[in-house]
Amino acid sequence: MSRWLVALTLVGVLGCDHAEPTASAAPSAAPPVTSVAKQTPLPDASRPDVGATRNHPLNVVLILIDSMRWDMPWNGYPRPIAPWLTGYEKTVVSYTRAYSISCTTARSVAPLMVGKYPSEMPRNGYFFTQYMPENLFLGERLRAAGRRALGVAAHAYFFPASGLAQGFDELFVLPGTVMNNPDEKNVTGERLTEAAKRILSRKVNVDQSDGKRFFAYLHYMDPHAPYVAYEDQPLWGHQPRDRYDQEIHYTDAQVAAFVRWAKRQPWGPDTAFIVSADHGESFGEHGHLKHGYEVWEELVRVPLFIDVPGGQARRIDVPRSHIDLAPTILELMGVAAKPPLRGTSLVPEVFGADPEPRPVVVDLTRDNLENRRRALIEGTDKLIATGDDEKWLLFDVVADPREKKDLTADRPRFKRMRERYFEVSKTIPLVEVRGDEPPLKDAPEGRRW
Repeated sequence: MSRWLVALTLVGVLGCDHAEPTASAAPSAAPPVTSVAKQTPLPDASRPDVGATRNHPLNVVLILIDSMRWDMPWNGYPRPIAPWLTGYEKTVVSYTRAYSISCTTARSVAPLMVGKYPSEMPRNGYFFTQYMPENLFLGERLRAAGRRALGVAAHAYFFPASGLAQGFDELFVLPGTVMNNPDEKNVTGERLTEAAKRILSRKVNVDQSDGKRFFAYLHYMDPHAPYVAYEDQPLWGHQPRDRYDQEIHYTDAQVAAFVRWAKRQPWGPDTAFIVSADHGESFGEHGHLKHGYEVWEELVRVPLFIDVPGGQARRIDVPRSHIDLAPTILELMGVAAKPPLRGTSLVPEVFGADPEPRPVVVDLTRDNLENRRRALIEGTDKLIATGDDEKWLLFDVVADPREKKDLTADRPRFKRMRERYFEVSKTIPLVEVRGDEPPLKDAPEGRRW
């Protein structure tokens, strides 16, 4: 194993990028959250066309906020922890039941950029997964079509050895962001915003002549543990969730500053913005802290906004997945999805089409620290499989978003979801990890996936 992978594996072992399972973990005193009921389009939030139509290729800016949970103020959380995003949500297409592909950055971001599930991607078996060059990343597709791919991140996992740099024309990783230090060194949002502005001010990156377009990916890290205290941000308390809420408030201001700036640029009117999270975060629910290891709603259900010039603001509560983002980005940029991607473009429903129901898969692959998990969400039901499809849990996540009442005793319902689980899983190849090391968590002898 390279020294780079040794270092990042140590980061994982020390708990900087995965959950801390504990039987005695008690939730901090977080305010109650109500689930979101089906909502109609927001009549007062429509925006005039500003030069773009569905058939007009756009620039696309993808913003992921690390560890941002689904239970934000626009979904009923009573603290005003994200004032700008709360207002912004009223002006965009907002998916109230969106899911990340997995529950860790390593299993969420690269699959999003490739348009496949981690189980089917060539990779190694470490927690900080290294993806192999034969994976076809979004940036490579865009470069082949004459588009430009740019990125700004604030964590060492985004350095080239992970594979995540593959396809970017320019990827800038803020220096000194390896260990997520529990002090001011871990505050990166303002620096990331300024770096993004610099990169998107260079003519070579944002040239719009002759129909040129760019894709930009921004990954804000501040809500990721450890949670830093801010003297100039609202204080809701001193428990982990309180500090996290302050981190979200700080990041909200940084995202606001960037988006406002971007929309004022000459290329702004021809740019779509997608805002989401790579995964969520636990605060004692189900006996866990931080993220990783499991696929509970607090870990994999995330906000998702799509802001397209000429689009109609509305809320969509049909389950959707980040597996759909790569085809969505390609269609917005006028690039054909060849070879085909696993997901389905969201562009038609962003422009008003009725969202058709389809199953959502959450995929947590085995590695040296985690056992395998997979979840299937269809309608209101969510089926969770553990290990080699050995243990099962079933929840109605609309009626029971905290997943407290297991419904596997409802035999017809459980049978139907289990059959659907195997039907969908058969379409996802299980690719073995590369190499004989490391041992995979709880894997049967000889199994390398």
